[in-house]
Amino acid sequence: QNIIDAMRENKVININYRSYRKDEENDVDVQVYCVKLFRQRWYMVGKASHSHHYEQGLRIYALDRIQHLQITDEFFNGCFGIIADHKTDIQTVKLKVSSQQANYIRDLKIHESQEEIERNEEYSIFKYFLRPEFDFQQELLWHGDDVEVIEPLWLRKKLSEKIIRMSNKYK
Repeated sequence: QNIIDAMRENKVININYRSYRKDEENDVDVQVYCVKLFRQRWYMVGKASHSHHYEQGLRIYALDRIQHLQITDEFFNGCFGIIADHKTDIQTVKLKVSSQQANYIRDLKIHESQEEIERNEEYSIFKYFLRPEFDFQQELLWHGDDVEVIEPLWLRKKLSEKIIRMSNKYK
């Protein structure tokens, strides 16, 4: 349950992990992205946040090899979904959302940084502070024509190009 709580809150966990390969224990701070069951064994997929392992990317930790686990006060901010590539900077994203879809988004926030900055009968403007990477872009496309990217302009252009390519496939 602690791992799930950490994922929900985008908090880093500290684990004492006993590796099968090296038969040694390591103290590691991990950004947890998901847990998975495979062949009657639970695994955690994450990224070490403060070591040379960070540059190596995602690692898989068997839950039964974790000797000790503690949720830290440290956040890994700006992430959305399971792909957390820190090559994209955290930035402000503004979305114009139809009034009907805005009700849904108010009740089920897209991201913890969500803030509604404008509201009228036709639409609402929501502001986010995150890394607008692949998973976030897919989320925006999932909402269809009820959501429009206002800024950043590079994201608006990227989604516009993708929508045009999608439309061309149906001609």
